[in-house]
Amino acid sequence: MDLKEFKDPGAMYRNAPFWSWNDRLDRDELRRQIREMADKGWGGYFMHSRVGLVTGYLSREWMDMVKTCAEEAKATGTYAWLYDEDKWPSGFAGGEVPEADEKYRSRALVLVKPEEVTENDTPVVQVKWDGEEYVICKRVSPLGDVWFNGACYVDLMNPETVKAFINSTHERYKEAVGMYFGKEIPGIFTDEPCYLRERDYLCPAVPWSDCLPEYFKRLKGYSIEDHLKELFFDVGDYKKVRFDFYDAATRLFVDSWTKQYYRWCEQNNLKMTGHFMAEDSLISQTQWIGAAMPHYQFMHWPGIDKLGRHVQQLVTVKQVTSAVDQLDKERAFCEVFGCVGQQVSFYHRKWIADWQAVLGISFVNSHLSLYSMRGERKRDYPANLFYQQPWWDCERPFADYIGRVNYAVSQGKRDVDILVVHPIASVWSEYSPLHKKHGFPVENNVYDKPFEMLSKKLMALKLDFHYGDEIIMENSAKVERGKLIIGKHEYSTVLVPPSLTLRSTTLALLKEFVKQAGPDRLIFIKPVPERIDGISGDMNLPREVICVDSVDEALEIVDRYYSERIRITDKRTEANADKVYCHSRTASEGKLVFIVNTDEEREVDALISLPGEEMPYLLDLMSGDVYSIPSKVKSGRREVDVKLYPAGSMLLFYPLSEMKAPTVPPFLDSGVAFKFDKAQQSTIDRWDVEVLEQNVLPLNDVTLYLNGEKVLQDQPVAKAWHRYFYAAPDGTPFRAEYKFEVLNVPCGDVFAAIEMAENLDKITINGVEVKPLKKPGEMGSLDPQKSWKDVNFTKVPLKGYIHRGLNVLALEGKKDNNISGPGCHVRVKDFEHHMPTEVETVYVVGNFAVVDFDRRSFAIDSEVGEPDSRDLTASGYPFYAGKVQFSSSFEYREKGQRVYLELSDVNAACVKLYVNGQYAGIKYWRPYAFDVTEFLREGRNEIKVVAATTLFNLMGPHRIAGILEEEWVSPRTFVDFSRFTETYSLLPFGIGKARAFLIS
Repeated sequence: MDLKEFKDPGAMYRNAPFWSWNDRLDRDELRRQIREMADKGWGGYFMHSRVGLVTGYLSREWMDMVKTCAEEAKATGTYAWLYDEDKWPSGFAGGEVPEADEKYRSRALVLVKPEEVTENDTPVVQVKWDGEEYVICKRVSPLGDVWFNGACYVDLMNPETVKAFINSTHERYKEAVGMYFGKEIPGIFTDEPCYLRERDYLCPAVPWSDCLPEYFKRLKGYSIEDHLKELFFDVGDYKKVRFDFYDAATRLFVDSWTKQYYRWCEQNNLKMTGHFMAEDSLISQTQWIGAAMPHYQFMHWPGIDKLGRHVQQLVTVKQVTSAVDQLDKERAFCEVFGCVGQQVSFYHRKWIADWQAVLGISFVNSHLSLYSMRGERKRDYPANLFYQQPWWDCERPFADYIGRVNYAVSQGKRDVDILVVHPIASVWSEYSPLHKKHGFPVENNVYDKPFEMLSKKLMALKLDFHYGDEIIMENSAKVERGKLIIGKHEYSTVLVPPSLTLRSTTLALLKEFVKQAGPDRLIFIKPVPERIDGISGDMNLPREVICVDSVDEALEIVDRYYSERIRITDKRTEANADKVYCHSRTASEGKLVFIVNTDEEREVDALISLPGEEMPYLLDLMSGDVYSIPSKVKSGRREVDVKLYPAGSMLLFYPLSEMKAPTVPPFLDSGVAFKFDKAQQSTIDRWDVEVLEQNVLPLNDVTLYLNGEKVLQDQPVAKAWHRYFYAAPDGTPFRAEYKFEVLNVPCGDVFAAIEMAENLDKITINGVEVKPLKKPGEMGSLDPQKSWKDVNFTKVPLKGYIHRGLNVLALEGKKDNNISGPGCHVRVKDFEHHMPTEVETVYVVGNFAVVDFDRRSFAIDSEVGEPDSRDLTASGYPFYAGKVQFSSSFEYREKGQRVYLELSDVNAACVKLYVNGQYAGIKYWRPYAFDVTEFLREGRNEIKVVAATTLFNLMGPHRIAGILEEEWVSPRTFVDFSRFTETYSLLPFGIGKARAFLIS
């Protein structure tokens, strides 16, 4: 733990986003965006081909852009990471691999009725079941899938397929930018490879490859083709067959894809990182990849994805961090923040990032930063975390915070003494795709859910643990000195969750462990395994081995074994603070303890009881400073009394030598407060409000004509692009009419922000033609004089052309657009001359108020009264996407004491405070408490708060019922017409009272 590096972490510890390359790429704009990222404290970026891409993937121009970014990485001290595919999942090289040879195309075993057999099927077994005739077929995926650029997915259990993919992708990068490998280009990301695209099949399907039968026979000693019925139907010794089948398929997938990929990266000085498809549950792993953990052996930075606005994927995180710890990998990687929605800015990112860090994630790959937001791109699994956001200039302190967290949980070695044997093989033995119609009752209720429950309860009880993957254990585990050892970690207690089978190699380890450690340190939770390597048999364990009926019984026993661990009590309930997690590490410079309140909404008045009497220091994750903290010794333990706000976190440090450090302030910006005595206070309950940017009215309804025929009248724009515009052939003439009401004509500049306005044939306002501020085909770097918010939102002046009453803005042009549907596009053949057009929301921007008629319809009014400081959304600014200044003052007469100003009821992405014209800090979440002592003067003091909002109220989706509670926002959320409402859901924007108080 280098405290200087903790304060200012290097680029390799800092956030590196998925940088969505989703349009025609421009060198100057790429450089500008890299400088934006570097300036905001990001350490790099993954150059990610994504929905809406125009520049040809892997073309000469593409490689030139990659080279430009590598050069800019060198200039800015950042890292330009490669991404290995055109969209995802990895392996098809934008379509080249499956198009090159039929043998590379993906395969599956499918169960169909005789009349459902297709030309792509080879029947192999006829089955009669419940009076119905079925056929098991080997199916080869046909070409023609739009997602795969008219091709299909590939067979990653075939080593020749993988070699073809590497030659098509990696070798090309090596030729074009290999001189940057291991330097400006540190590695490459692989995204969601899988042995079966389970969702592609509308019938029961299991993975298959022409390479599998021979591999299976070599591994298992019999022919799988003699036992295909058992993969679907519960006949014969199906549990043994399924265990063998998924064991072989998983191993073949690892050997063919992951090992081959890893070795190429090893030879070419690149880090292999990324994540596999469907890591989230035991069932989904079985369906898509077999098992996640065995792949992590052959990745430099093993990774996962964590999408959605929740913290439920504990198993996913623990799988990867267990393997990273055990195998002594450099970092545990996570693609995170996708699908959380545009309303998310800093608080929810902290909540999720802290939760995954306390579970061991040490690298944040944020999802998503959009090169361009035009058209469908803005709906690409939001939020967009980039320059288009109103809060973007406040990103740097938060980026520093994430860098410090990553740095801290990368140091030394995690303190773990409990091993949970991973039960994936038991799910293999039970799983059939036919169970899907019944909800996988056995796999879920017997194995998956108890496994997840055990994992969550161990963390809640501060009983940290690792998973033991049985395939990893075959080569990396041993028993010595009464400990079961996997790689770099050793364990005194082993838990076996409800299971059906164990491997013989695992059983041998457990028997030796019992022999050395005693039977009471091995705990089975019923049902106890009754099979070995999938074969029914007696494990012959000593009778004294503990077998319990439930997860809770097992935890009662383990709790007694670790009575000296960290304990955290919720003082309001006098019970364990079960949503407060902790993570302990031992490094050469001392011990670290990371404590996180994972509750999104509730603060915890916590009593932290630490083993031993030694007093820790506190490393402030927001400032990088070191503090001593108030504490007391009780019964040989050190106790710390602290309030953890929702998503609050703190980092304790036990250095090897004593340090000099000031006393911690009463509030920490990581969401922590210590006890203190408050004195006199003043209250500010009125603010003068100044809106710092122009207001906006989005025109979200449209009348659309295609080829002169009206196809839609005064309907949501979403219906226009989803049902008509995307489906129209390129070259189709269109006219889009937008209406808006003006109560009183505003003074000053008014313009419309129209996506790709420069490529339209004609734009009229009330019948008068107006011109965009860009020339046709102009897609250069962001110019605020020509663009609004985004490089491709073009300004079109309207001043002098709008009038009182109903106004009609009309766009005329020819459809030219490569979007094929929600979150999907097709290649642009002549991308250098592509002149795209959009039918999207149009934004009318100017100095006016927006009159709100019951959140259903809106009008422009020049009468701009002062909005309500508590909520600008409800007082003239419902769609505003910018910053607002709140001004007030208070009297200060006392001297010699510290003074804090605390804001209440903050509804904003972040707030900056200025006292008497001096900057006093920025806050992103509770407590919004500023130390203002050094800025005050006797008498009246001027206070200014500058608050920023997000893009949600501007871009939504606004008219989807329940959207504010939605935990998962995807491109399809925007076109879920079954949930469309007339009423807009909008977030409040403003601040409440402020109070100034003295700290004695």
